[in-house]
Amino acid sequence: MLLIVHFLHKYSADISGLKSLSLLDILLIGIWSFVSYSAYAYAVFVMLIDAGLRNLKPFAWLRIYFASRLVNLFVIQGGNLLRLFLLKKKYNFSYANSIGITALLIWLNASIALLVSCYLFASVDWHADEVGNGLLAWSVAALAAILLTPLLLVWVMKANKGSPIWPAKVLEPSLKIADYFVATTKNKRLMTQITVLSCIHFIFFVGVNYFSFRALGQTVDIAGACLYSAAFVFTRYINIVPGNLGLSELIGGLVSEQLGIGFGNGLLVAGIVRVVEVITIIFFGLFYGKFLMLDYFRNRQNAG
Repeated sequence: MLLIVHFLHKYSADISGLKSLSLLDILLIGIWSFVSYSAYAYAVFVMLIDAGLRNLKPFAWLRIYFASRLVNLFVIQGGNLLRLFLLKKKYNFSYANSIGITALLIWLNASIALLVSCYLFASVDWHADEVGNGLLAWSVAALAAILLTPLLLVWVMKANKGSPIWPAKVLEPSLKIADYFVATTKNKRLMTQITVLSCIHFIFFVGVNYFSFRALGQTVDIAGACLYSAAFVFTRYINIVPGNLGLSELIGGLVSEQLGIGFGNGLLVAGIVRVVEVITIIFFGLFYGKFLMLDYFRNRQNAG
């Protein structure tokens, strides 16, 4: 929070751009943000059903998903733990498969963001200078690392099966996660479905950032919005503080500075996106969380 206050004070001249925001702009950003979240939520739902969770209904899943996103705003990984617990308690869905689904989607979305970055650095003006060539090289290296790391980890765990180095309590669930990961990547139908949904998730997130820049009166092309969004994606997967408050805005500012849009404008866009997303998550989190609480008390009464 102090980091945000510092940068807002330093780039206070850019704050005047907020005056150009209209209610229609905020509504449009909110709609695109909701569609982006919904595509991701549906991708998880498709994977849960494919993994054998047949009795989970879409509405029940939305309750769990948005309630867990609400918790994640305040507690690091708290929402993910809540989701694991609810799926296990209510549907007897294994922790290993839940973790496997989360890990695979993070891997897939990170790969898509890096693939977009590699393409843009290789095809637009940034590749013409030393900085652009360096960014392209780092993006290609990061993409290769993201793609190969799960396969390497699976190989290491299977190669050391039965080794005293790995305690059974760690190795057995890890192998289950690895087996699920490998089996899912071999399922062409499922991988096609979740890849399409992940692309929709990313495209609409690009739209959220694009319209935010436009709402502030800043000229940004789709390529710039894609790079900004790709950098922002990673701040959602590695949480150092709840919601990476301040860090996400800092990264947004740094990327927009490289794009020639200005640090302050990138900071403001990150702030706008965060506020709109928080409002969206709180609204739907409280709405669906209410039904979760009703289910909880109803089950307690039945058990009594």
